[in-house]
This record gives sequence, C-alpha cells and structure tokens, in this order.
Amino acid sequence: MKRSVLFYIWVAIVSYLTGPLVYSVTLWVLEGEKVKDIDKLLTWTAPTFFSVGILLFLLCIILLRSINKYNFWSQTLAFALVGIIPITIVPFLTGFSSVSNFNFVVSPEGALFILFFTSIAIICSYGTWVAQKKLNKIPFIIISLVIFILFIIIV
Repeated sequence: MKRSVLFYIWVAIVSYLTGPLVYSVTLWVLEGEKVKDIDKLLTWTAPTFFSVGILLFLLCIILLRSINKYNFWSQTLAFALVGIIPITIVPFLTGFSSVSNFNFVVSPEGALFILFFTSIAIICSYGTWVAQKKLNKIPFIIISLVIFILFIIIV
C-alpha cells in the first residue's frame, strides 16, 4: 500500500476521533455531564462518517476542482456544509425513523452533532489539504497525536 493511501486512512481515523472528543468536551463544559454510552455514540456515528461522510467529502473535492474553486477555505466550508447530511442520518440509526427527525438538526442534541461533524470536517480538510498539496506532514501528525491522546484520556 502506498504511503499516501496510508496517510489518507490516518486522516480519516484522526478526523473521526475528533468528533467524539469535541462532543464529549462540549457536553462536559456546557452541561457538566460525561458521555455515559460512548460505545453507542461511536456505533451511531462511525458508520455514518466512514460511509456517507467520506464519500461526501470526496464529492466536494471533485466538485470544487471541476469549477476551479478548490482551495483550503472552500474545501473546509464545503466539508462543514455537507456535514449536515450525516447529522440527519444519526436519528435514523438510533431508531427514530420519521420525517420529523430533520428537526433534530436544530435541537440542542443536534447542535452537539453539528460540532461533532464540523470538527471532523476541519481536521479532515486540513489533513486532506496537506496530502493534496504535499505539504510538511509533521504539524498534522503532531495534531493527530494530541487528538489521539486526548481521545484516550477523555473518552
């Protein structure tokens, strides 16, 4: 396997770990609560990100390149905007399957998932940008290690 493919896999994994980390920290700071069922959170969100989220991010890159608007900020904004789609999928995965679940996005719990997927979008955008432009990977690796260590400590 090529090193660039391994780096993209690392970007996806670290980006995903950022979501539960930000979710947990935000819940703790705002509500003073800890996430009790982290395994359920991971079960509901991991399949969504690794199937739908990655595909949407790839489609964003293809679209931005096709219209000659590909830069770091447009990529990050596009990733954050398409992050709304996985947020609407989360209620369906948790067993609530009605059209009214689209209101979930603007609920207090939905706001936590907006932070969840937006933090994923930012880290994934940065990692993808580093890989695409063949920039120095050391800063991303340092950020990755910090995220990984905090994830283990907090979650």
